[in-house]
Amino acid sequence: MDEHLKVKESNDRFYEALSAQNLAEMEAVWMHEPWIKCVHPGWDILVGWEKVRESWDNIFRNTEYLKISITNLSIQIEKDVAWVVCTENIASAREADYQTATAQATNIYYKVNDQWFLVHHHASPATVNAPLEASESIQ
Repeated sequence: MDEHLKVKESNDRFYEALSAQNLAEMEAVWMHEPWIKCVHPGWDILVGWEKVRESWDNIFRNTEYLKISITNLSIQIEKDVAWVVCTENIASAREADYQTATAQATNIYYKVNDQWFLVHHHASPATVNAPLEASESIQ
């Protein structure tokens, strides 16, 4: 199987676990090491599997509905490291409060025994404004 396809499948499994709020599946996607990292939108960086796992558990326990669809997917691979950049289109609900959001995400995977594991997830809120045009002046 093509390595890009394997990375895409690992990335799909991550977002399926997230949308299903399935902690067991989330555990299967991540590498369980003290050096892995995760940055949720608006959060400080989390370092180590235990803190990352605890964050997902907390998110899942406090979210009634979560659906994420991915657009603008880009996959790059260099030896045993792959990085995926994408747009997360998020719909969520908690206590009858329905919200939608868009985030830009980077997911880094590390290959062990022919399997790709997530070692870094960073999602930041996406801007909704169109890009500014280049200008000769600051004003």
